[in-house]
Amino acid sequence: MRRAALLLLLVLAAGLAWIGPVRVQSQTDSDRQAALAAVAAPLFDQLAELRGMAAPGPPPPVLVQSRADNRRFIEQEINRRYSPAQLEAERKSMVAWGVLPASYDLQRLFLDLLEEQVSAYYDPLRKIMVVGDWLPPEQQRAALMHELVHALQDRELSLDAFVAPDPGRGDRLLARQALVEGEAVALSFDLLLKPQGSDMSRLPDLAATRGLIAASAGGPVIAKAPKFVRDLLLFPYVEGLGFLYQLRKRQPWSTLSAVYKDPPRSTTQILHPAKYLDAREDPLTVAVPDLSSLLPGMHFVAEDDLGESSLGAVLALHLGDQEGPRAAEGWRGDRYRIWEDAAGRFTIAYRVVVADLAAASALADQLKASVERRHPALGGKGHVRAGGGLVTWLEDGHAFAVERRGTSVVLLEHFPPPALDRARDALWRARSVGAPE
Repeated sequence: MRRAALLLLLVLAAGLAWIGPVRVQSQTDSDRQAALAAVAAPLFDQLAELRGMAAPGPPPPVLVQSRADNRRFIEQEINRRYSPAQLEAERKSMVAWGVLPASYDLQRLFLDLLEEQVSAYYDPLRKIMVVGDWLPPEQQRAALMHELVHALQDRELSLDAFVAPDPGRGDRLLARQALVEGEAVALSFDLLLKPQGSDMSRLPDLAATRGLIAASAGGPVIAKAPKFVRDLLLFPYVEGLGFLYQLRKRQPWSTLSAVYKDPPRSTTQILHPAKYLDAREDPLTVAVPDLSSLLPGMHFVAEDDLGESSLGAVLALHLGDQEGPRAAEGWRGDRYRIWEDAAGRFTIAYRVVVADLAAASALADQLKASVERRHPALGGKGHVRAGGGLVTWLEDGHAFAVERRGTSVVLLEHFPPPALDRARDALWRARSVGAPE
């Protein structure tokens, strides 16, 4: 789902800044480029000094270009990073989990959405900064500041490699994206506060600032996009800023170099910074075996993890936007595999591990409700087995199950009825949950 292995939208948004639609100015592109180049060097030095980076060198060149040129770049990046088969697997994973309508053209959505939202980006391959020609001068400078932070990041590590597609580790990739974008927002914010003799760590909270970031992503395309996609686009900026705020309350900017060498490994650590910054809680490794032999006539679609953020999105389908994420807070690790049959139905095998027995019991109940929410024909037809730890459904020749054992919960959807118990047994016998890789 979210993201299966492809966090396409977020990977493409690495280094991208967006500002809402604005009026076109009369100033020529060459004038704008000269003006931006004049402010880039001192801004670059100031950001580097604040970050504790010595001798960063000159900033990358600045290019001003149109929305159409931006769209061409985005499309080139999609083609560079992903095959059509990978994009289709990403789309089907989102559909299987219920966060994307079956008819959605995901690639077209991403192109349209990023064309609408992206006002600037840093290109780590060409080593240039690109700013939209439709922005007024003051917003061009604000966007430039954000991209200069990405240029500094690229001087310290390969930014392109740091947020490269990582099949099977979607949640880790989203956490890295949040670190990258969170720093760009937070460091720019600190530079703006510096003349006032203040910094971000002295603020009581960032609720208002995070709300403004979320509100800034406006336009007809994002307004019509599925909620999951909108939230995914905003996660690195909003939640990444929250993570950096907590880091800065504990440590100086200079310690961020060490964070990049051993970055957060899950969205849990972004959403709950203490699980990285204080008593570190890395995700557990969870195995889901290949059950293809039990699924004749079906073809494999994807394997990945949900992570706390996407598990919360799935649960939000029936719990609501507040309670869904809250119900996923005990997450410690998970894994899923998805197959598709000739009729376009998706079979899911999923295992999740949570913090304690109470969290596992509550999550099992929520996953049962999620099954009936995403498959309305199953409503009220669950059969309780094994002392209440296992609930199964049978509808139109397809079997479903949710089962809890200890702190683990297993979910199976659209299995052939004769294969259901064998699949359950295979999931529970799979390599035991272990320490992070």
